[in-house]
Amino acid sequence: MNLWYGRGGLSTTRYWIWKARQAEAQSELWTDPKGYYFCNIVTVLPECQGQGVGRALMEEVLSMADKEGRMCYLESSRSEPNIAIYEKFGFRLAREMECRDGDGEKDAIKLYCMLREPRGGQIQKDSEAGNKSVAAETAGTTPEVGQ
Repeated sequence: MNLWYGRGGLSTTRYWIWKARQAEAQSELWTDPKGYYFCNIVTVLPECQGQGVGRALMEEVLSMADKEGRMCYLESSRSEPNIAIYEKFGFRLAREMECRDGDGEKDAIKLYCMLREPRGGQIQKDSEAGNKSVAAETAGTTPEVGQ
């Protein structure tokens, strides 16, 4: 755990609730027998955001997944702006899951489960056709720290 930035808002109690909800979501969504790349905990320090660091990390993993023909999965703790950013990488929202340990508004967080189909050379084809690359579309849009 990063002592400066914390655990993304998860209390210890909520962590175990999250793990149970995560297991439910994954058992429902992970149906591909090839398996998945789980893009887990992609963070960029605030002073490095907007410089392409997060994009480079994502593109490296997505490139490997595409070469192997594997799907990718991630969970985001923020809807805005993260869902739109991840959609530019080819992810789609598959499920919202709530982790709740009480009745109040602050007693719950929502996580957004996203899936991405492998692209068979789609990034390269887009570049050759003169279309915007994922890099161009996501420039300066690194999700918030810990998301």
